Amino acid sequence: LNDHTRLAVRYGISTRKTHTWHTLTTTGITLADGRQVTMVVPSCLLSVSPGVRASRNEGTVSVLADISSLRAYPQLPGILLSESIRLRLDGLYNCLERVFSRLKEPGLRESLTLLCWYELVNGLQNSDWLCLPGLSEQEVKVWVETRLSQYPLLYSVVDEYVFFACSGFWSEALPC
Repeated sequence: LNDHTRLAVRYGISTRKTHTWHTLTTTGITLADGRQVTMVVPSCLLSVSPGVRASRNEGTVSVLADISSLRAYPQLPGILLSESIRLRLDGLYNCLERVFSRLKEPGLRESLTLLCWYELVNGLQNSDWLCLPGLSEQEVKVWVETRLSQYPLLYSVVDEYVFFACSGFWSEALPC
């Protein structure tokens, strides 16, 4: 069990999906610059990605993890940042790192992470992401919700993941 799964079991929120959410696989993608690369992705995204029917067994992938990204942002956000560095997506890495460092609301970073991965896997790489560092946390939240509403299948995966990943972080009393 990883630390996240251990906590989920301890607090009684474990499901079969807990393991699935943190299972990684590889798939081939085409980047905006035309490069065809193999990317590490959460396997749960492949089932809701229209452009990807199943994991494309890409064989051995030399994955050099960026340890500082994984330390600063554990679990999926850190892995996405590490993949951005490995694939030389410097603009995306800088954008996400700046936004991640400011997000405090539970679940927002995780939602943004899964949305970004989904769009990368499905070839939807555009410059919209580069505007995020200039937005406030509330504006980022609205931006993510608007984007997720365009992908109903992804929305349900993100909603379920965020519920279980962040259930211990929400305050029981709503702010006035």
